[in-house]
Formats: sequence, C-alpha cells, structure tokens
Amino acid sequence: MNKYFTRYFIETPNSVGNRKDIELCKIFGWKFNLGNNEISLCDCKEGLFSDCYIEADSLNGAEDKSRAFIENILNLIDFSTSSASATPQFINIYDASPNLLGREYKQVFYIPIREKNVVVINEDFFGKLFNLFDKNKDRRIVRAISWLRKGYLERKDVDKFIAFWAGLESINELLCDLFKIPSEERILKCKNCDKLLHPITAGIKKLFIDEIKIGGEGFKNIKGMRAKLLHGGGPLDNDFVNKIKEYNPIVKKSLIVGLGKLLEMEEKDIDKINQQKSKLYNETIRFIIKANLVSFEPPEISEFSKQPKIDLIEENLLNRIIDDQGRLSLKSKMTLKSNASFNNITYEVWNEDNTCITSIKIDEI
Repeated sequence: MNKYFTRYFIETPNSVGNRKDIELCKIFGWKFNLGNNEISLCDCKEGLFSDCYIEADSLNGAEDKSRAFIENILNLIDFSTSSASATPQFINIYDASPNLLGREYKQVFYIPIREKNVVVINEDFFGKLFNLFDKNKDRRIVRAISWLRKGYLERKDVDKFIAFWAGLESINELLCDLFKIPSEERILKCKNCDKLLHPITAGIKKLFIDEIKIGGEGFKNIKGMRAKLLHGGGPLDNDFVNKIKEYNPIVKKSLIVGLGKLLEMEEKDIDKINQQKSKLYNETIRFIIKANLVSFEPPEISEFSKQPKIDLIEENLLNRIIDDQGRLSLKSKMTLKSNASFNNITYEVWNEDNTCITSIKIDEI
C-alpha cells in the first residue's frame, strides 16, 4: 500500500474563517484523521482547498478514495450550515511514499471555452413536435420533460439516474393507460389485509420490457438500483456507481421513448432524439499534465504552500476555425510555471463526450 497526496478545490460558500480573514489572505484550516489517512480543509478566496495524504494501491485508487472522504466531510458541513457546495474538483496528485527519487505526478487544468455551444433547431422537426404536444398538455408530460432536462444538466451519474427515473415515475400512470394495464395490476396490496401499500411501476415495467427489450431480469436489476439508491439498501460503493453509469443510457432512452409514445411521435422521430448527444450551454477542456516529480520530500499536510504545483500563467488562443458544418477547431498556446522539479513531462487534452469541438491543439508549452 502506497501513500499519495491529492488536492481538490471546492466552490462553496462555507469557510473556516470569516470574510475579513479571507480578504486579508489569512489561511485557516481544519485537519481530519481517518485511520492512516489525513484530510485537510483550508480557506481560499474562491472557496476551499482540500489536501489529503491517502493510503491506496494506485494513483487512480487514491484519487477516488480521497474524493469519497472529501464528499463525506462536505455533506456533513453542508448539512450543518444549510449550504450547498459544488462537487470537489480534482487538481493534482503525486506518490508521497517515503524514500523515492522520482514520484509519479498528475495535474489537471480546467479551461472554459469562451463561447456557447451552438445546436441548430430543426424548424420542421420542432414544428411537428410542438403540434403533437399542443394536443396533449398533460402536466405529467411537462414534468417528465423537465426531469429529462435536469438529467442532462447533472454531472454526477447518480444524480442523472435519479432525474431520469423521476421522469419515468412522473408518467407511469399515463403509460399504464397507454398500454391498457388493468387497474388491479397498477397497485400493490397487502396479502393479509388487502390494504394499498404503494403504487408500483407497472407502466414503466411494460415500457422497459416491451419497447426497450431489456427483459424482465434487466428491469428488475435497474429497479433494484433505484430502490438501493433511494431507500438505503446497501453501501453506495464504486461498483454501485459504475452500475448506475452503465444503466443511465437505458433509463434515459426509456424516458425518451415513453414521452415519444405518449405524444404519439413517429418511431423515426423518437429514434432521432435518442441518437442525439445532449449539449450544455458551454463546456470546459481538461488539460492534463503527467510527469515525474524529482528531488522532492512531501511536507506536512498543514504546509499548504510547500506542496508541488504547476501554475498556468497565460493561455492564448492562436487560431479558431469553423468549417462549413459549423464545427469548431481550436489552437492554443500555454505558459506554465512550477515550484518544483519535473522531467518526463507529457500532456493530454480531454473534452466533453458531447463536445462541439472537433479538434484541439496545444501549440507550445
């Protein structure tokens, strides 16, 4: 088991010191000891930084483990202050095991694109959809579409799942009517007293099995994840989250198909919506540096400024090209500065899965 250092940034109204302390750049912080793991929180003008020393088998394992620790602490802080913190944003990580000549290092820069995404609205397609909706203005359909949109906006897989499933539950009764499910099959009754216990998802089940073709066992597995998530039926570990990520496209597709059926859309139009990638207003490029950190001894966790880091001093857009289809290509130059010694430096550029950018090139570092 190795020891790793990780740093995260949290956009949050919560702080350890007051506003005046923060303005005067007085750094206040807390330290948490969780077994052999150390986690600290300290103020900055934009929110909080969290530094961690974590025992783990790998860089990726340490990144996941430290994020989970920080999320747990943030949840308790937000609960105690009735505030809302953003998801912790990973900054950097390195191998902090003792007596190493070189240390594996990774850092991520988040570079926002300075313009909005452009998704051209197909007037004919939207006109057909508008006319169909105008014939059926049931508020449950409106609510389900709102949940679908919320799912697009969410960044966490668990939150996406909740939003898409809530959309399905909004239209469950409408689906029961559509599929002509008898009223006695739409509810669950106590076998002993015949009292109504709770509604069941009869319409959603028929949608999944008959339209999405995932089978009864597949539906049972997905519904089981919903029950575990919303009713606390076990730990929400990495395996669970990975399963949620696997099921999200199916749940989203089911919601779109269900809405399409209720609006009496043509199959080809439902398929068209399902094949589209959702796009947000704008997006952020992740610039990832991997390197070998040399001649460095890890400081105490309280020594915030002594930790190794690479600063982005300047980023200039050199070229911006839009092709005939409206696709965007960018070329950029970056100037970096570090407070430690690195060699074997490599970099990667990642963008969103649903990006509007076709190519990104970093010309010079």
